[in-house]
Amino acid sequence: MDSTQKLVIGTGMVGSCCALYLQRAGHSVTLVDPHPPGSQTSYGNAAAIAPYACIPVNHPKLLKSLPTLMFGAERPLSISPGYALKILPWLFSFLRHCRREQVDQTISALGALLRHVEDASLTLFESAGAMDLIRRNGTLYLYSDARTRAAAQGDISRRRDQGMSITEVGAGEVHDLEPALAPIFAGGVLYNDGFQLSDPQQVISRLVKRFAEDGGEVVRDRVQSIEPVALDQVRAHLSGSARVFKDVVIAAGAWSTQIGGSVMDRLPLDTERGYHVMFPDDASMISRPVGLADAGFYLSPVGGGLRAAGTVELAGLDAKPNPRRLNYIEQAARRALPALHQRGDTWLGFRPTLPDSLPVIGRSSKHPSVVYAFGHQHVGLTLGGITGRLVQQIIDRENPIVDPAPYRAQRFLG
Repeated sequence: MDSTQKLVIGTGMVGSCCALYLQRAGHSVTLVDPHPPGSQTSYGNAAAIAPYACIPVNHPKLLKSLPTLMFGAERPLSISPGYALKILPWLFSFLRHCRREQVDQTISALGALLRHVEDASLTLFESAGAMDLIRRNGTLYLYSDARTRAAAQGDISRRRDQGMSITEVGAGEVHDLEPALAPIFAGGVLYNDGFQLSDPQQVISRLVKRFAEDGGEVVRDRVQSIEPVALDQVRAHLSGSARVFKDVVIAAGAWSTQIGGSVMDRLPLDTERGYHVMFPDDASMISRPVGLADAGFYLSPVGGGLRAAGTVELAGLDAKPNPRRLNYIEQAARRALPALHQRGDTWLGFRPTLPDSLPVIGRSSKHPSVVYAFGHQHVGLTLGGITGRLVQQIIDRENPIVDPAPYRAQRFLG
């Protein structure tokens, strides 16, 4: 048994990038997941790489609108009243992080990661032969009236303060950029550095294929628990075996805290449920991801058609898909693009979210061989590359490219 072996749990974007960066640094790595690579939360999102995405969902304006979020489905964020009672401590912590001071700290910490997104991600995409799946046309984000556009100016300024390239777009310019959109928007912004993946799952499949071709081990199994063996080794219990590893990276997204064992901290991870509706005949209707600020989702042309993806629902991992969420997305998509054809497949995914909307990236307080890499909420696809690089630097005790202090698990353990 090679007790210097590294284990990465999770074959979404984050886990795959962690495995590749560790492998590129000379480590022998095993990558384990019970599901095919990229087939869970990484699969059904808006397919946008968003270096501009530093504004969290928990925002000062959320406190004012909370009462209306508890009922109904005609809004971009909904909270199941029954589930809200179940997660009251998490919800209170989430709302505490809506204060301006807390939000600004989150913006700064996300910005520090986002500034490295392009280099860290494209290095891996290029090595995996996935550059043909990348489309670079920016990301358009639109406001339905002058009031909401004016209210967004503070956040636009904060994005610029983080070094993000933004072009203001007037109502007439919206039509010039995307003629198929209905003339119902007061304008918006073009995030010039945004780009998209035409098929996120295919990109991740190529990353994992590159990993395997370079000697990495890919195991289709579930890690049930992790226990200490020595000061620098742990044993991972899979469904049919147990193996010893020098380091284990937990990158299982919304399921990360379901792994048992005495080396795991009790971390307040929950999930923001997101949906998508496909319009299979309409991929050519727009040329880039288009965010609808008021509706809370993106219209995104992908390989299988036009994908309307987003919104937030707090209802946990076990509740059935909510058809009212899907109908809301379809109706809002048709208002924006009246020529849409028949609706196709739908999907529900689980964004792993911590109360401050920052990921946890760093060592467990219970054992130094366990490293966390989860909780990326809406930006796991975007932050996979830089998270992988940072995890490798933490494990190898190198000077990190980003100060990891804001992402430490210990921020929840005091």
